[in-house]
Amino acid sequence: MPDSRLSDPQPVRAVALLHQEGVLGLIAIVGLSFRGGGPIQALVPTIAPAASLALGVGAGLGSSLVLWFVRELPPLLELQWFQQRLVRGWTISDAVAVAVLSGLAEEALLRALLQPVIGLLPAAGLFALLHLVPDRRLWLWPVIAFALGVVLGLLYDGAGYPAAAAAHIVINACALLRLRRLQEP
Repeated sequence: MPDSRLSDPQPVRAVALLHQEGVLGLIAIVGLSFRGGGPIQALVPTIAPAASLALGVGAGLGSSLVLWFVRELPPLLELQWFQQRLVRGWTISDAVAVAVLSGLAEEALLRALLQPVIGLLPAAGLFALLHLVPDRRLWLWPVIAFALGVVLGLLYDGAGYPAAAAAHIVINACALLRLRRLQEP
């Protein structure tokens, strides 16, 4: 049962998140434009495209499965309660759109643009900062984000942007669709 002292957050409109992720994506594209080879060069896979995507989808499903198995841990139950309220009223289209755009934009910014410059762990740290919540009882969200940031960064290093983006999209889609399904009637 979630801590009753947690504030009941207002739902976040999916369109607001889509705008936010669009801005992150634009920042990434502009930043990558200043790099030799431009955005296209930074976003191509380092292995065969199909293999990169398959590796990313597999890693995303594996990460989602791990999170599903530990979903009953008390800190995760509180986090789930909080997140369910954030996505109240979302349609399946909202969840999928946010999952896709956030995976594409955040991986372009954090992995393709920043990770080659600042390194794997600092990029994972920035990813964790993007997931901070102003309630310390929800401390597990940035911790999980850091761990997943390391996984995504390793995917980026080994297979390129498509693998990291595909994994991120799958993780977000699984989480958002599950949260949406769990919403109270």
